[in-house]
Amino acid sequence: MHLQRDSLSVLSDQTVNTRLEGLITTAEDGTILQFNKRAQELFALKTTKEINKIHELTTFYTADDLSILPPTETPFFIALSKNQNQDEIILGRKEDQGFSWYQFNIHFIVEDNKKGLLISFIDVSKLVNKIHILKDKQEQLQLLVASLNDIVFEVTDTGIFKNYWTNNPELLFYRPEEFLNKSLTELFPPDLAIPTVQLIQNSLKLDRELKMDFQSNLKEHKDKWYRLQIKPIHRAQNRVALVISDITKQVESNEKSKFNEHKFNQAFYLSGLGISLTSLEGYCIESNKMLTKILGYSHEEMSKTKFTDRTHPDDIDKDVELRAKLVRGEIEAFTLQKRYLHKLGHFVWCSVTVAAVFDNANAAQFLIVQVQDISESKKNIEILKRQKIESDLVKIDLETKIRQLEEFANILAHDLKGPLSNIQMLIDEIKVTDDEKIKANFMNLLHVSSNDLNETLHDLGGILDIRSNDSLIYEKCDFLDIFKKVQQQFIEEIQQKNATISVEFNVKDIYYPKIYLESILSNLLSNALRFTATNRAPKIEIHTHLEPEGTLLTVKDNGLGINLPKYKSELFMFKKVFHRGFESKGVGLFLIRYQIESLGGKIDVQSEINTGSTFYVKFLEKIYTNTLIQQ
Repeated sequence: MHLQRDSLSVLSDQTVNTRLEGLITTAEDGTILQFNKRAQELFALKTTKEINKIHELTTFYTADDLSILPPTETPFFIALSKNQNQDEIILGRKEDQGFSWYQFNIHFIVEDNKKGLLISFIDVSKLVNKIHILKDKQEQLQLLVASLNDIVFEVTDTGIFKNYWTNNPELLFYRPEEFLNKSLTELFPPDLAIPTVQLIQNSLKLDRELKMDFQSNLKEHKDKWYRLQIKPIHRAQNRVALVISDITKQVESNEKSKFNEHKFNQAFYLSGLGISLTSLEGYCIESNKMLTKILGYSHEEMSKTKFTDRTHPDDIDKDVELRAKLVRGEIEAFTLQKRYLHKLGHFVWCSVTVAAVFDNANAAQFLIVQVQDISESKKNIEILKRQKIESDLVKIDLETKIRQLEEFANILAHDLKGPLSNIQMLIDEIKVTDDEKIKANFMNLLHVSSNDLNETLHDLGGILDIRSNDSLIYEKCDFLDIFKKVQQQFIEEIQQKNATISVEFNVKDIYYPKIYLESILSNLLSNALRFTATNRAPKIEIHTHLEPEGTLLTVKDNGLGINLPKYKSELFMFKKVFHRGFESKGVGLFLIRYQIESLGGKIDVQSEINTGSTFYVKFLEKIYTNTLIQQ
């Protein structure tokens, strides 16, 4: 120190001109008395007149946390107030380029009963800034270590622990003082220590990372699983970083995953359902044997075609729509019944349940498809439906026959009772009269009653033939051909009355007894031509079209019409006549009603007097067609 220490006001020439350290002397209150050139440079001092007190010279900062130091807390103020030295105090001053740091040595001096300070200081900015950088790196390293659950050791090639880093010292196998500078073989059992030392040496020899998993036998960490990773430290010869990670949860998770995978494989490959994993594009990724059994295709064959290539055309749109909703996450799963094309060429009815598998980003990865063959169930359902239809048909037939028997009873009670009573009465009269002329009249009346009785019995016999006819032949009946044949029967009457007949057969043919269809069309056309108005030419329209329950035949005319409110209940009864002056026995409509109802059909009419009538014949052709086809 080139300082004239016995004087507060005089600096030696060597001290004044030194370029190494700054020197300042102060009075008892801290007022600066003297300073050398170095101090002048470092603090830009000019004259002592411009300067007040040393602790107010500038704003000083602490080196530890860069906090501002109030003037009364500076070491200068403390040295003066407590009459004591302050050594190696580092303070900073903020400048444009950052902080400048100075190390101060402050000595309390008494001269001629005058107190003051002798302050020497040097610029340590480079050193302090490097220390700050090192502190930052140390904090970053601590943060990095704190973010890891691993334990990192620095170990020599012979397995001696030289250093360690850990977020939680409690995870260490030993306290630091117990393992630092000791070897693995001293601390751990041979079955762990020896392989680890060999692994360290191999890692250094091969210059690459090596790893080993082991299960701890130590009492404090028993049954825990660890992963030991060894990485050569290239800047330190024969040193490695030994990283120990607790992988117990990972091992347990892997074991659980393996167990779940085993269960899934058992469920997948041994399932009684056909199962496949299908890509979002519809290609089979994986499938089990049951699916091959149901559809006939091998896994290789299914993996080369989309599911739409094996789906019935009528079922594709619904399946594609539901799969799209599934992939978009709009539904969790869906089940539908669809038809798959079997490899042999026929379709197999299946109940198909599809679910999607999503990744962590909620994006669909693939589909799980479960397929159950329900062909046998479908077949049984169809059989039950057909049996129900047949049962309903039998029920209708029985109800019809019961009603017909009741009608027959009424016919026998009324239509046969009259002629029989007349015959009995005439016979009684003939027995008691002697007048030959009266007898002759009675005999004529007896002959008329007998003819009526025979005619009624003949008509009833025809009806009975319909009821008992079990040998009807069902065949394909072309409506147009039947009409042309019937039309020829009435060609003379059509021409005489200048009748117009139009036909529109939207249903061209049905399966039906041809003789019945001819009879039905003949009677309806006959009535349309017979009961015509005198002031207009007959106009007859004959149509067929398909309704939900079968084919409907309509015959519409512009004739006299029928007073339905009065006669509707008797319209299709035996020998009921509704128009006087026309040759009619009232048997035609009764006859065709029997023909239609005996085969499950129905007949009805709408009519308005002087406007015309429309007869509707519903054949229930669909029921008969199915029955016939099955036969």
